[in-house]
Amino acid sequence: MMYEKVALVILFLAALFVVQIFLYRRSKSTSYGLSEPTNIKVISRLNLSKTTQLNIITAGSDTLLIVSPKNAPATVMALNLPDKVSVVERQINEV
Repeated sequence: MMYEKVALVILFLAALFVVQIFLYRRSKSTSYGLSEPTNIKVISRLNLSKTTQLNIITAGSDTLLIVSPKNAPATVMALNLPDKVSVVERQINEV
């Protein structure tokens, strides 16, 4: 009786381990259709206040404006026009 319980627990743990490996491999091999940017670069970083930060980031061919307060979700805006990015950079650098 005791050996049966031990064997049952070992089989159950082995089954959980096999399921975990299967799910891990499946998550690594599954592509969700999004290509990962090969180059991510921070163009500009500015502290707006003690708890808020503004970043301009390029990822691949996209340029993003990210405003990230400390205790709230970050706001992300796409800036895909190069002339707008240069204007924003000049304004940030003037401050």
